[in-house]
Amino acid sequence: MRDKHYRKTTVEEHSDGTASVVTHQDVEGILNNNKELLNDYGDKLTFGKQQHGMRVASIPVTIWEQWMKETNGAIEKDHKLMKKYLNDPDNAFLRTTPTRL
Repeated sequence: MRDKHYRKTTVEEHSDGTASVVTHQDVEGILNNNKELLNDYGDKLTFGKQQHGMRVASIPVTIWEQWMKETNGAIEKDHKLMKKYLNDPDNAFLRTTPTRL
């Protein structure tokens, strides 16, 4: 049985003599769960929906590593930067709530 967060790293050799280390992750389960949570969220104004500390997204490790690399690690400590990434329409598939951060 495969772990729901299964990751595989391979080395791909190129014709020019260089190589790339590539990590693949099966994210289907994470993204399906995000979609279910988003669909089950209901009305944005329902009492209790706007609470501190609630889950607003689930980010697969491979995407998180990419963001860490892009931001030189700043996204881990900069909440405004994290909000920028999570509010980006291109990253909507990571969200578990319909509200903007």
